[in-house]
Amino acid sequence: MKQIEGYDVVVVGGGPGGVGAAVTAGRSGAKTLLIEREGCLGGGMTTMYVHPFMSHFSRGDETTPRRVVNAGLFSELQDRMVARDAIELREGGGPRFDDEPMKLVLDDLVTEAGVDVIFHAALFDVEVDGPHVTGCYFAHNGGPIHVTGKYFIDGTGDCLLADRAGCEILVGDEAGHVMPMTMNFAVAGEDLSRPLNGQVLREMIPKGDKDEPALINTHFSTAHRTPSGLTHFNAIRIPGDTLDVFDVSRAEIEGRRRVENFVAWLKANVPGFENCYLMKTGAHVGIRESRRVVGDYMLTENDWHRCARFDDAVACCSYGIDIHGQKPGQTRLEKMPPGEYFQIPYRSLTPKHKQNLLVASRGISADIGAHSSLRIMPVVMNIGEAAGYAAALAREAGDTRSIDIDTLQRKIRDAGGSLEPWPVEKSE
Repeated sequence: MKQIEGYDVVVVGGGPGGVGAAVTAGRSGAKTLLIEREGCLGGGMTTMYVHPFMSHFSRGDETTPRRVVNAGLFSELQDRMVARDAIELREGGGPRFDDEPMKLVLDDLVTEAGVDVIFHAALFDVEVDGPHVTGCYFAHNGGPIHVTGKYFIDGTGDCLLADRAGCEILVGDEAGHVMPMTMNFAVAGEDLSRPLNGQVLREMIPKGDKDEPALINTHFSTAHRTPSGLTHFNAIRIPGDTLDVFDVSRAEIEGRRRVENFVAWLKANVPGFENCYLMKTGAHVGIRESRRVVGDYMLTENDWHRCARFDDAVACCSYGIDIHGQKPGQTRLEKMPPGEYFQIPYRSLTPKHKQNLLVASRGISADIGAHSSLRIMPVVMNIGEAAGYAAALAREAGDTRSIDIDTLQRKIRDAGGSLEPWPVEKSE
């Protein structure tokens, strides 16, 4: 078994939260290791092919201007993508981006921060000594790996590290039901001279089961053109348990089958798509929800409704409640009031009874309603940034709960992070 040791911070999972945590820990001078099960960083951004970013602004109306809610490393990520002509920044919505350049930008961010990276390593067990995580075991083609470190950050999205470490975990609603999975995909060959009319698709797709060929999947979330000219669809919703070994595998197979059917339906029924063809599906079916850790504070739907503020705030969120149902007609959407947001407290990143473990993913301590809002990628990256700074500070403080919150918040602000949303003009 290969032994890897000597790291101040070990981050497991290289999605938006894990990357955010690794970069800020590395930039803070902590010797940092980032371990990812896939062959690239990005998680939802790349492997699951989730596009676009949800808006990182608060809602505006006739009397209330939009404000920047998610900045910091997320803003730096956008700037680097702009330099590669690989992102479209939109005034009215979330940025649209190309996933292949995103992989390169994420590689650059972690490399420049001095972070060591291990790809193709899947966590399967965790060592604990009372309140401390002491080591993790990973499966790799070269043989099993044992990694030790001083502080650990769970960026898996599924709270896999926290679960294996014995933390208290919640899954789904009271019946254990989670939101459905989605197979994201993109087509090429569309007539780009015609505007993409999402409203027309929204009207056609629910009736598509009466067309020839009959549309299997009559759900539709979004469609947009990427900077490289592909047309990306978030439309294929597959019910199932996101932690069940057979359900997830069936979702991959069924998702690709429904994508093939969807593309055939586009070609036969939607003007402008007569010559389209499938270009790409997600390498991993999209997961909205799985495990959530129980932390020192549990964010609640009431916190969302009251636009909660916290003395130990480390990130902000203005996204709506967005609970996708397993069956048609079960989805629940509720928008945040114009100009409003809620804050995410550091206490939601600290699992109960663990002194050297932080969570930097959609699986932080939150109930179903709050989770459905904060799970979006810009927010998760900001959560990860805070976890990385906190782990670096904990080296001197002695544990994750003894850090100075004012210092943590100052680090976030000094790096361009937003704990109190600011006018859009300030970021331009």
